[in-house]
Amino acid sequence: MIIDAHVHYTPPELRAHLDEFIRAEPYWGLLMGGPNSVQGWVSAERMIEDMDRAEVDKVLLMGEYRRLQEGCVARNDQALAIAGRYGNRVLPFAMLQPKAGQAALDELARCVDAGMVGVGELGPYGQGYRLDDPDFSRVVEACIDYDIPINLHVNEEVGHYYGGKAATPLLHIYQLAERYPELKLILSHWGGGLLFYELMAEVQKVLRNVWYDTAASPLLYPTERIFRAALTAVDHRKLLYGSDYPLRVYPRVQKEPDFRPFLVEIEALGLPAGQRADFLGCNAERLLGLSADGERVAPSTSPHKGTDVARVAADDMAEIVPLMAVAAVALTWPETQRIFEKHGIPWHDSPVPYWEPIVQAAAARGLGPEGQARLLVELNDAVSERS
Repeated sequence: MIIDAHVHYTPPELRAHLDEFIRAEPYWGLLMGGPNSVQGWVSAERMIEDMDRAEVDKVLLMGEYRRLQEGCVARNDQALAIAGRYGNRVLPFAMLQPKAGQAALDELARCVDAGMVGVGELGPYGQGYRLDDPDFSRVVEACIDYDIPINLHVNEEVGHYYGGKAATPLLHIYQLAERYPELKLILSHWGGGLLFYELMAEVQKVLRNVWYDTAASPLLYPTERIFRAALTAVDHRKLLYGSDYPLRVYPRVQKEPDFRPFLVEIEALGLPAGQRADFLGCNAERLLGLSADGERVAPSTSPHKGTDVARVAADDMAEIVPLMAVAAVALTWPETQRIFEKHGIPWHDSPVPYWEPIVQAAAARGLGPEGQARLLVELNDAVSERS
């Protein structure tokens, strides 16, 4: 069984109206029509033919991270039509714009009722929201309740620019997994390297419900080296074969979309039979809860809500003390934010590590023991004044 966990649908008729599409969706348009684009254009029929040639049994059909809600709905209609035509060979993911609020949740309900098996590929940067945005959090909680995964676009934070490369704060993804441990999260493109931090036991625990797909891997890494490194860092059961079809992932030699070249390189790795079977399909089957005939097994989950990990860490403390995290204090007691700002200590977002204690943040800004003591007095006084 081969399941490609990351493909897109870019038909030739879209190419014929690309200028119009780019005006409506300029960010995604850069990927398809920008300089040095490696985009391929195929019909649904051609995709199925290519699957047959490569002996790919099923594909997970991803959406494109669009900004316009109406574009998401139209794309979902298109994906459902393709899935209806080809049955269980095409398993669609819903495309959503979380900033649409209730409309996004209604669209998700419609898509799940129609048989979609996940949400994605979402691109927070290109769609204009953060991973701690309340609108996105509501989508996350709905996906937990439906027991379906979310696929997030992720890329490495270093190296050259290419179409689709975006600001990707890996810390925010880590915090998302920490806040919602029940969420089934797929990180595309090897997770931008986040998987290598799973060599740390504490990170492995937080990311226990995170999977990594290999979409567009040949454009980024030598296949043998990245697989060897990844299999050292994470359990092979967390890796999903994904091609990013119809991208031409070997652009120097590949003129047309084709599943086969990447699969040939994977076969050349000589993976043990069990690892190979899991990576190429069984991992995706387990993640999606597919039965032997490809139907999705109904979930048996109860509603879940996220936990603000940083806030809880501070809630249990009666007094602000040196080793409490700046971010935790600022979130729990907003009146302390002005005190941190007064001393030049950032309390939100990069480059603030969510774990950095007050004492270190103060020392890094030149405050010695006496200055640190005064800072703690000011912080506790601010909280007392509110009380």
